[in-house]
Amino acid sequence: MPTQPFSPNTALLETAIAQRALTQLNLAVMYPRVAVRDFEPGAFERGDSVKIRRPKRRTATDLNPRVAPFIFTEAQFFAGNVQLERLWTDGFLSYGYDSTQTMERYLEETAGQVADAIVTPNDSYMYSQFRTWNIAATGNVDLGDHPPIAISACVDSNGQLTNFSNEGLRGANVYLDKENVPPTKRYTIISSTAKGAFLGDSVVVTGFAATSIGGGNLLQRGLQLGDFVERYGFMVGGSNTVGNQTGVADLDTAGSVQATLPIASVAANTAFRYADNATITYVGAVDFTLTVGAALQNVGVGQIARIGTSTKATAFGVILRITGNVISLVPYAPNGAKLAVGDITPGTDLFSVPTISSVNTVNHMEGLVMATRRIAEPRRGSGAIAASIVDPTTSLSIQVFTGQYDLGTVSERNAAYMLTGSKITDFRKCGLILSL
Repeated sequence: MPTQPFSPNTALLETAIAQRALTQLNLAVMYPRVAVRDFEPGAFERGDSVKIRRPKRRTATDLNPRVAPFIFTEAQFFAGNVQLERLWTDGFLSYGYDSTQTMERYLEETAGQVADAIVTPNDSYMYSQFRTWNIAATGNVDLGDHPPIAISACVDSNGQLTNFSNEGLRGANVYLDKENVPPTKRYTIISSTAKGAFLGDSVVVTGFAATSIGGGNLLQRGLQLGDFVERYGFMVGGSNTVGNQTGVADLDTAGSVQATLPIASVAANTAFRYADNATITYVGAVDFTLTVGAALQNVGVGQIARIGTSTKATAFGVILRITGNVISLVPYAPNGAKLAVGDITPGTDLFSVPTISSVNTVNHMEGLVMATRRIAEPRRGSGAIAASIVDPTTSLSIQVFTGQYDLGTVSERNAAYMLTGSKITDFRKCGLILSL
């Protein structure tokens, strides 16, 4: 019998696999659901970039035309790139000696496994955008498409981190409001440990009120992975990919073990500025000069420092620069308020890099972007069959290719691909919540 010509129907099975995998992916992923997503037609390669651009923030002038005319200037913009740096791939073999019915069922069931194989590494990759820093060690730095620096924390009366509660969410509202972040489309993704504690923070509500706010659903079903519930102005969801921080037990190369170091002095730092402001505006970084016996050790940019005493947490901050024994960071009180030099007490407050069980993330949807693109499909005549599916709502894309028949084992290879990239596009619209 002659070979059937290539047609769209040839890829019916691959299309079914891609559709099922994409459906399961949409149900399970967390971070792609809280990010701005888009899709542009065409094939792309790993390493390509997608450009982002937004106008800078300006301040209106109080004009008195009798005194001086208004000075017109061109619009200014902040620009960045999202690199398509991840090509998630999963594949499996299928054998020709299986019956058609058995093979089709096997392949369709495998689609769920394909989605599951992509979910965890992709969510982990997107979470890393909140924690991974690549920043100049000297000179001025204009913060724009960088990880967040704003922090709120759930602490007890002794200044120690405690279970996740509404305290962290209320603090996150503080630092987002201070940056004029829109009140809608705010998201928080918390660790499984924090999620378990947050269920205990719920107030029992029944009847019409429970139906309106979703409280009854939270209490009856729990906050399951893949679910979001609205609390304190945020859509809150849980994820196993939310990470932690391992504390530093010894900060000084001197002989004795020192988990905390005295703060000798503090000073305002003017090296870190807002990239989105039309005029130079400092982010409020503070230089902490530490008293060390020999030299700092085990401290790096991106770590979260604690400023305070054994019974009081004055501030937390993401370390932005290390110059000798001087640490630069923007200090935030546990309630989400940004602190200044005068709020720190040298000689009383101590510096440390604590163990943090859950470094939960906060973002407005505009602050995180995810781009998915199609890679080039196999050429006609290559012997491979391809199906590419794009979800019109989430813009996620999965491609399934089948080919490379092996005469020795009467088998062929099936592979699923998702080319993607992600980035924090606006650090002002993101933050962290610390908890057990």
